Amino acid sequence: MGSGETRERILKAALELFSEKSYHEVSMGEIAKKAGLSKGGLFHYFPSKYDLAREVLFRLLDGWIDELEERLEGLSGREMLKALVDAAFELVTSNPKLSRFFLELYEESLKRERGSEWDEFYGRYIGVTSQVLRSAGISEPEKRAILLGAIVDGLALHHLLSGGRLFDVEDMKREVLRIMGV
Repeated sequence: MGSGETRERILKAALELFSEKSYHEVSMGEIAKKAGLSKGGLFHYFPSKYDLAREVLFRLLDGWIDELEERLEGLSGREMLKALVDAAFELVTSNPKLSRFFLELYEESLKRERGSEWDEFYGRYIGVTSQVLRSAGISEPEKRAILLGAIVDGLALHHLLSGGRLFDVEDMKREVLRIMGV
């Protein structure tokens, strides 16, 4: 098996474990075992649990943005905005543990003074969101992109804390669109 395949196996095993447990509950030994490697073999590919978790999360988020961009192709501005809101809520509600993982890893990056590593993803997310808002004819798209992200992030946290019982997802999507001026 080549190093690329091994790396993919590690990332898949880590994603499964981080989806089941918190970041701090998962050990490198557990990831190595699930991936079929020795712990030393795992460290050959990733120097730390943080580096591995960061790659897992960023790949997942980048994949989400790639899928979103494909989903937006050929839509009108307002259809794009609805598709963006739908996709954001799907991401948040489909796996509440992903929101927890995101928060835990961001906190870990701040502890390690590596918060700037999130800038590229955040810039890409705000760029796509701003473009969608601009296409929908929304005024001040960059400012509203930040607000939309904050609203969705806040709702993700409430969804996580309430076990999905706090709000009706479809009703909240309509409210977010209304707030955005649609």
